[in-house]
Amino acid sequence: MIRKNFAFASIAAALLVSGTAFAADLQPAAGEGPFFQPQTVVTGQLQRTDVAAQAVAQAPLAGNLPVAQATVTSDLSRAQVREATREALAHGFRPASGNLS
Repeated sequence: MIRKNFAFASIAAALLVSGTAFAADLQPAAGEGPFFQPQTVVTGQLQRTDVAAQAVAQAPLAGNLPVAQATVTSDLSRAQVREATREALAHGFRPASGNLS
């Protein structure tokens, strides 16, 4: 009787553990198996020169600018600019920077 109970218990445990294997979806999960879908191939209609012209026309507002920037001419000396900056900071002017700008 003990042998039959032991055999029955082991078979019941095996069926209980393997029960989720029979409840799998029809589609494999990501990375489990090959899942091929037809992919559409998109070809660009623009030539390289057209794309380069668009990139030059739409230069970024800030960041890495690949074209040479115009130099700024000023009549003020470096000492005058530093003095004006010190005065502005003394009067409460703070440049916009950080998360609150």
